[in-house]
Amino acid sequence: MISEIKSVWLMVMFDLPVVTKEEKREYTHFRKYLLREGFLQLQFSVYAKFFSSRENAQKYFNYIKTAVPPGGRVRLLMVTDKQFGDMVSLYGKNIEEVEKKPEQLLLF
Repeated sequence: MISEIKSVWLMVMFDLPVVTKEEKREYTHFRKYLLREGFLQLQFSVYAKFFSSRENAQKYFNYIKTAVPPGGRVRLLMVTDKQFGDMVSLYGKNIEEVEKKPEQLLLF
């Protein structure tokens, strides 16, 4: 079993300019990159992915830094699985269930 303290979620929060066609293309490319890499969309510009260890998440941290479009503002935050599970998600006045870690890890 994977420890709730050792396993982490890497959260990516971003604001990217989308005024010109090129900026819109870069935004789409960055967003699709996150989805291809297995990140879940939590909100419009907030994505998260579960990792079994901080070391594994750190590798993606470095990949994402190289993928940020010029003029883009991106924040990366690692939180433990326990902290992520303690998050409260509200939709209107209703509480929604927070995303769960994957049942099993994908091996490539």
